[in-house]
Amino acid sequence: MPDVFISYRREDTSGYAGRLYDQISARFGAEHVFMDVTTIEPGSDFVEVIEQRVGACDALIALIGKNWLASKDEQNRVRLGRSGDFVSVEVVPLLVGGAKMPLQQELPESLQRLARHQAVEVSDAHFTRDVADLIQSLERRGNKSRFDVRKRIRSGLVAALFLLLLIAAGIGVGTWQKARHEREQADATRHLGHLANPSSPVNPPKAAVDANISGSWRAVLQKEGVRYETYFSFDVAGGKLFGKAIYPTGEAGILNGTVNGDKISFITKHVPDFSEEEATFTIEGRISGNEIQIWMQDKDGLSKGIARRVAQLGRPRVLAH
Repeated sequence: MPDVFISYRREDTSGYAGRLYDQISARFGAEHVFMDVTTIEPGSDFVEVIEQRVGACDALIALIGKNWLASKDEQNRVRLGRSGDFVSVEVVPLLVGGAKMPLQQELPESLQRLARHQAVEVSDAHFTRDVADLIQSLERRGNKSRFDVRKRIRSGLVAALFLLLLIAAGIGVGTWQKARHEREQADATRHLGHLANPSSPVNPPKAAVDANISGSWRAVLQKEGVRYETYFSFDVAGGKLFGKAIYPTGEAGILNGTVNGDKISFITKHVPDFSEEEATFTIEGRISGNEIQIWMQDKDGLSKGIARRVAQLGRPRVLAH
């Protein structure tokens, strides 16, 4: 099933967005459709959740109403026209309420590529039928490979649409940029501390004696600028580690798994989707409470990240760069 992100302006197209969400989620399941007011858990970091979901979706539907071009914020400034840095996804302009597709010269530079995307028009009189046609199109797109991360490219268009989402939700671009800067500064501080004392890991783990890691874990790993999820199911017996790993490219059983104090190690082997060659992963981990620092090596390089406990296993996704 494709994962779909619905981008809309509350003051312009919220009614259409709600109806669209109901139809698409009825077909694909609510877990595959993201719309801010329905899918963000209370207490979650709104900006961080939106940022991750935009980067992980297969299709971003941009609802365009009659006031989309002229919409202004509380300071009477036009909302269009800021860009950043996010991965590319399929962008589908969806025209509602009799809106027309903006001409390229009517859009700010960061959004001008939107004019080259084939728009879909949804009429009030035939809303259900038109959305059903859109869903069929999304299903065809969903049959393509979703996990070939090497084909992911940068897109200012998706970044600009992302920032419009924040502004429409009442969150300023400055707030978003400040949050990102604080996260990057904290990472840099930890890295400098590691350079000053190389014998200490960047995230010093707490000692773990006979650590019990049985259960489900979700890891967010990074390799060469690409972030992706991997899920693990662990079971420990007498210093031996058993279970399985679920990668974006398929599942694999844990082989030669060991637990030694606060350290774990194992390998997995599987034939990835859309490949005929077996892939071998060598995984090392260091346990610190409810976190495991992960190093994962394959023939293409090293991935690093953090695994945390989760209630149940999920389907791994490629996240934003």
